[in-house]
Amino acid sequence: MSESLTHTAAVEDMLRLAFASPELCVAFQEVCREHPQFAQFGGLVPADGGLALRLLDKYRDNWESHKTVKEEIGFRSAPLVPKTAAESSLAFALGWICYRAAERALAPVSEEAAMYRDAYVFHRLYVNNDSTPDAYRTADYERGMERLPAAAAVGSKETAEFFAALQQRFFIEMHTFVPDVEDIEGWFDRLHVSLDDWSAGMERFAEALMNPDLEKAREYVAGSSFYDDGDVLIQAAARLRRGEQLSVAELEAALAAEPASEYARAVKAGLTGLLNASAFFSGRLDREAFQELLAV
Repeated sequence: MSESLTHTAAVEDMLRLAFASPELCVAFQEVCREHPQFAQFGGLVPADGGLALRLLDKYRDNWESHKTVKEEIGFRSAPLVPKTAAESSLAFALGWICYRAAERALAPVSEEAAMYRDAYVFHRLYVNNDSTPDAYRTADYERGMERLPAAAAVGSKETAEFFAALQQRFFIEMHTFVPDVEDIEGWFDRLHVSLDDWSAGMERFAEALMNPDLEKAREYVAGSSFYDDGDVLIQAAARLRRGEQLSVAELEAALAAEPASEYARAVKAGLTGLLNASAFFSGRLDREAFQELLAV
């Protein structure tokens, strides 16, 4: 599935909203509370693989017995929270459900449109948002870095290089636990060559982030149905990002409201999918009915 930042943000909102629901079973509550970052790896597999059904079916009986032995499983990007393979698998399955919903509802018309929408989401949901799991100080990425005058020389080119360095280290972290320590610089270089396409994407993203074409921004974001602050579900998700609480009535009203934007439709679809999966996992929905809902 996609590595879009927009999808990542939507999945965060789906998991937060699901955690706020009293309908979510205890096992899913644990995942949403303890392993939301590991759930992001659910976007690494194809959307049509039926992964969630297989994993949920495997672990829903005698769940407590599956999670008795803790293991250190994870990466810096998904911290080493002690968890069993069963808990990791459950987080992965919930992430798959969320990413599948995001990919279906958030399909930009072009790669350029996706870049501009990711840039919008970055500024809208992550910059100086202390309630976001991975918040960033505005001065790190604001246009012109007004709060850090000494960094005025840093432009989109330097930002792209910074993104590439972060990305390179992330892939190294996932790639192997046995690096070539005798030629570590060469090892870094060879891996970087294999990620040329990703680096090119980071350059385009940095340009959209720091030096956006205003006409394109209007076309792809403001003038489209991509994101609408008036959506009740987006407002509910924003409150959770700020650390506020939602009443059951407020959450039900947000879920019942008809979304106006693609982002809200994605979040609603993912949240509905998580609640359906919870009903299946806890025995309130049979396998055939859940399979039919997944196929929709």
